[in-house]
Amino acid sequence: MNKKRTYRQQALTRLVIVIGILIALNVLSSSYFTRVDLTADRRYTLTDSTKALLRNLKDVVFVKVYLKGDFPAGFQRLATSTKEMLDEFKVYGGEKIQYEFNDVITGKSEKELRDVVKEMSQKGLAPTNVQNRGGDEYSQQIVIPGALVTFGSREAPVNLLENTPGTGAQTALNNSIAHLEYNLTRSIRQLTQITKPRIGIIRGHGEMEDERLVDFLSSMADFYDPQFITLSDVVSIPDNIRTILIIRPQQTFSDKDKFKIDQYVMNGGTVLWLVDALNAGMDSVVAKRSFIALDYPLNLDDQLFRYGARINPDLLLDLQCNPVPLLTSMEGQQPKFTLFPCFYFPVLTPVGSHPIVRNIDAVATQFAGTIDTVALSSVKKIPLLVSSKNSRIVFTPWMVDFRDLRNRPNENEYRAKQQMGAVLLEGVFPSLFQNRLTPEMQAVLQDSLKQPFKAQSAPTKMIVISDGDMAANEFNAQGQPLALGFYRYTGEYFGNKTFLMNCVDYLAGFPELINTRSKTIMLRLLDEAKVKAGRTTWMWINLAAPIGALLLFGLVFNVIRYQKFALRKQRP
Repeated sequence: MNKKRTYRQQALTRLVIVIGILIALNVLSSSYFTRVDLTADRRYTLTDSTKALLRNLKDVVFVKVYLKGDFPAGFQRLATSTKEMLDEFKVYGGEKIQYEFNDVITGKSEKELRDVVKEMSQKGLAPTNVQNRGGDEYSQQIVIPGALVTFGSREAPVNLLENTPGTGAQTALNNSIAHLEYNLTRSIRQLTQITKPRIGIIRGHGEMEDERLVDFLSSMADFYDPQFITLSDVVSIPDNIRTILIIRPQQTFSDKDKFKIDQYVMNGGTVLWLVDALNAGMDSVVAKRSFIALDYPLNLDDQLFRYGARINPDLLLDLQCNPVPLLTSMEGQQPKFTLFPCFYFPVLTPVGSHPIVRNIDAVATQFAGTIDTVALSSVKKIPLLVSSKNSRIVFTPWMVDFRDLRNRPNENEYRAKQQMGAVLLEGVFPSLFQNRLTPEMQAVLQDSLKQPFKAQSAPTKMIVISDGDMAANEFNAQGQPLALGFYRYTGEYFGNKTFLMNCVDYLAGFPELINTRSKTIMLRLLDEAKVKAGRTTWMWINLAAPIGALLLFGLVFNVIRYQKFALRKQRP
């Protein structure tokens, strides 16, 4: 009896201790929070900037998601990933993050569906018509893969499905899931921003036309306030401009304009240079079959050289390139075109591990040049884009004739090492006008700017790119602008937009936007050929393995039980 009482006391004591430990753990877990992401691609780990954004919300952010209903598996996966991402947001945003999933499609008549689609389109969402195949029959279903984010009285749409031209359904879905954090936080940043940072687009030197920058400018407008600045109309570049963009100028920069850019840099301003050294472009090819590529009289060589870079007066030719269609024959009244590799359209590869080029695709260029760096101890040079090892450099004057593309290139001529097409310069820059300030510029400083001349910059940065067409979007047959980076002759999508937006974010001082935009998720798909070939084998394995495991367990259990009781019977 005493032993039984002792055992009961010990069991009761252990139970009390276990309950006490569980209570203590619950109290501690409410005060301290930690999560462990064991996935290889860190898909459930938010960036530090996103965590900071969610923790510092001043009001409730409400997300209304329209991915609810009986959808195909791909959209179900997108809906599940969206919910998981919003749950992750709630961990750091707490009650400031609220969401709900709505079904606005099920049970609607055709007229009601048209009204829903019209309403969602007016709000900025993109309903899509999905075709489902069941046996030999097809059915259509309207899906709204988007959400509306509300903050106070403001509202912003989020299209969760990134239907990029030239990508397959699985790749598009995978990219959509990978960019969920970026797309959702981008909308939250837009709504919580009081004012947008200003970006200056330099004008007055024959820069690229606005219609060719439609997609680039609209992408910037999500977070920034792009403003056109004609240098001849301003005394100086305003201090509230976070960075300036100089995109494919074709006319000479006067010393006054160069001086304004120089002093903007000396005061800590940042610059994105997209400069063509030679006058070569598709307009010239369309106008005539051949032309001579000559220097642009930009008068920028000395300024870029002073800052640590030199855009050479040459053309970069590369066997890693995009093709162009050339007329090869006439079939009746119809011309027949064939795609030929165009080594004047090199495809540049990201190099290094800098955040600007991390996880981005190759970048398409047209008539690009090469860049060399200059020995300048106060400036760090970081290559961003390079050509392949099968490249070639030709110098001005050079005859560009697309008819030569029909001939197979001599590979022995394409043995130049990797050539640089984009470089990041960081550090302290010397002024171009040090020891050469004219009385007229001195008067401008004293009378208009009312600030002293600076011969050395504060620590700042700039990016030099040797192709202005990198920022240009193409047009379809109806004259509508295509997405930046989409090459219409092949349907392939390049990383031009991501690369340029990363450049702008980095120069403007928002590297956190790069981290969320560059996030990727590994696509792990089954090999359909292997699945089909081994289908029967794996069916039998799945059927037999559980039964075999149960039989083995029963056999081992009975053998052990038999031996145990057999030993007991043998004892005297």
